[in-house]
Amino acid sequence: MEESFLHHIWGHGLYGNGDFVTHSGKNVKILNPGTYNRDAGPDFFNARVIIDGVEWAGNIEMHCQSSDWYVHGHHEDPTYDNVILSVVLIDDVKVFNTQKDEVECVILTYAKEMYDEFLFMKGTRQQPACLRSLELLNDDWFYMTLQSLAIERLERKVTDIQVIMKQTKNNWGECLYRLICKYWAGNVNEEPFYQLSLHLPYKVILKYIGHPEQIEALLFGVSGLLKEAGEDDYPQCLRKEYAFLKKKHRLSDMKAAQWKFMRIRPNAFPSLRLALLAAFLNKAGNFISYLPEIKTLKELQSLFEAEASTYWNTHFLFSRPSYQKKKVVGEALGSMIVINAIIPFIFLYGKERNDEALASKAIDWLEEEKAENNFITNIWRGCGFVLDSALQTQAVIQLHREYCEKHRCLQCKIGREVFKSIIRQDS
Repeated sequence: MEESFLHHIWGHGLYGNGDFVTHSGKNVKILNPGTYNRDAGPDFFNARVIIDGVEWAGNIEMHCQSSDWYVHGHHEDPTYDNVILSVVLIDDVKVFNTQKDEVECVILTYAKEMYDEFLFMKGTRQQPACLRSLELLNDDWFYMTLQSLAIERLERKVTDIQVIMKQTKNNWGECLYRLICKYWAGNVNEEPFYQLSLHLPYKVILKYIGHPEQIEALLFGVSGLLKEAGEDDYPQCLRKEYAFLKKKHRLSDMKAAQWKFMRIRPNAFPSLRLALLAAFLNKAGNFISYLPEIKTLKELQSLFEAEASTYWNTHFLFSRPSYQKKKVVGEALGSMIVINAIIPFIFLYGKERNDEALASKAIDWLEEEKAENNFITNIWRGCGFVLDSALQTQAVIQLHREYCEKHRCLQCKIGREVFKSIIRQDS
């Protein structure tokens, strides 16, 4: 038996009506199980219990068997002198604190079916681990819980943005530019795109709004990809332009080897994505100056209706012609940037300026944005749940990444509700 399971039962009141009897025959009623302690010291702080009619306030210590009190040295540690109750599975010995006072002990009971489910969830490779019991959940409760999980994921992203804000010395425009670059190409080339934003500051880009060829020269030049771009007229023109801009702004180049092309669809080649980024930046201009004033999601999405320069109509790579097709940013890429970069940014921007309407608008946009389609969202759709907004798909991504993958079933709201549902079913 793992103590973490005992902590879960105790902390969430899964032990019945809260009435116990100690080994000495005293009646115990639990008023408040206390607050779980993740650091050194007793397992639960600030509990309130009634022992034989007298109310006590203090800490709770839990073990599989009471003799563990001595194995862990609590009888010699004054930190445990304020423990008012020892909670165990097996009461095999009386326990005393450093003052030689006996600590009252109760035996914790639990539903066997709940522990069986815990063992199954811990040992299975299926995702989610609680799959076989999900049908016990109330659908309305599940979708309400997705709301809080989506906010949890949003707040995690906000924490990442705050790190970038600190690095940019609270420059909102530079921060947003770095975020957009980070998410511009998905997971495979996320790091080189982010490194590009560090090598090529936003303030340099702003000087060339309205001059798309120069923006493209800057992006491709700093990326290092121009050096291997072949001898077509267009890359030669960009090289010439970049040679001047590099000297003027004292820029440094990345290594071309940082960019990944293998096993990537042509539409996601970093060369094409850089051309599309140039088109977007040129169209969006100084977006930080007007982004907070955008009223609707549709207006925000229109920023991504940008088209790459004509050279890319017949290319995915420099100097290697392909079939003719206009290359546009597109709805899927725009949606990815909105969900992962702009909405979390707007949420933080509103919070930092005490503009609750702006922060709420970010959440509204997340709920309006179309649902994502990836292997994680497909797992939950396969469980029978309908996901019809980005808010819901972000929630299940948070659920999968932070709980399912890390086997944190006891800390997961879904997992806890599964345990409670098993108890309700068996009662």
